[in-house]
Amino acid sequence: MNISQTSGVTMADLSPPDLTKIKRVLIVKLSAMGDILHALPVASALKASFPHLEIGWAVQTNFALLLEGNPSLTRIHEVPPLRVNHLNRRDYRRDYPASLREIRQCRYDLVLDLQGLTKSALVAVWSGASLRYGYHWLRELARIVEKPIPKRSQSVHVVDQYLDTAHFFGAAVRPVTFPFLISDTDSAHVKSLLREGGIREGDRFLSVNPASAQPLKQWGESHFAGIMDRIYEKTGTPCVLLTSDKAVAGKVAAAAQHPFVDLSGKTTLKQLGGVIAESRVHLCGDTGSAHLAAALGVSTITLVGPTAPDRICPYGQRANVFSHKEVCDPACNWHHCAFPHAKCLAAITEGEVVERILGLMPPD
Repeated sequence: MNISQTSGVTMADLSPPDLTKIKRVLIVKLSAMGDILHALPVASALKASFPHLEIGWAVQTNFALLLEGNPSLTRIHEVPPLRVNHLNRRDYRRDYPASLREIRQCRYDLVLDLQGLTKSALVAVWSGASLRYGYHWLRELARIVEKPIPKRSQSVHVVDQYLDTAHFFGAAVRPVTFPFLISDTDSAHVKSLLREGGIREGDRFLSVNPASAQPLKQWGESHFAGIMDRIYEKTGTPCVLLTSDKAVAGKVAAAAQHPFVDLSGKTTLKQLGGVIAESRVHLCGDTGSAHLAAALGVSTITLVGPTAPDRICPYGQRANVFSHKEVCDPACNWHHCAFPHAKCLAAITEGEVVERILGLMPPD
């Protein structure tokens, strides 16, 4: 057996608890969108291998919709984001402790912290569970209060790394499933929005999310507009813009030469998934919608800057990731860059992206 070593801890050093004798498990993955989607297969694997388990999930309130309807979960605990500058607000001093009390009342036996930070460790400790585990990358308070589960040597993608934890507890980790349920109500609303934009049910279209939270992950609104124009000119295929950032949407609109359907700010997280699920291809930067599209089985073209594509690309879609590490430092794999405008991202051309889209969505 291959034994992975991390900070002096090996698989041989840890004796996993017998989950057949445990009733309640709490998964803690509070944020962000892509990270939560990456962790979904853990709950699926645990529930499939140990059907008796009652599995709860602690998640930040703004991402709770990602878990709604998940068949592997018994409970979803909404936790306000931990923000020190909000401690003087009465509602925050009320809501944050209340969310922790709700978790404690469920009397969890084991906590699996997939965040590995102080904000998640506080939830783990407050749960009252006597067994607290996390993945090997534990930091801050989590390093002190949780047992690290080492990484298996064959696990490169973050999804597989999260699944190392389920494997440690004795769960089967294949097949990998990403349950994301879209209600009939949300589906009907999505189809109504698309009809208003001139897209009928069954029509093919390209969904586009040009926004990324970090500047180093932003390819540029004019580039996305250029691709939308070229796809429309070559195939007549409509494009649907999806972003919660109205300023970004405005810049795309100013640069675009052809009309498109703008659904910016008009969808919930579930409805965002509904629109992407109806699209033929999803185009985006290194952001949460890439992983949502992959979870839904939609071909996803992702433009990646200074992060590690093999680790964070949409699961199973490495071939559709653009990242020109060769113009910079191929070893770069984190959210920093020595250059003002991430050379590896800036080197991506509209032409190569259009060619890939046409390969996935050829003209009729």
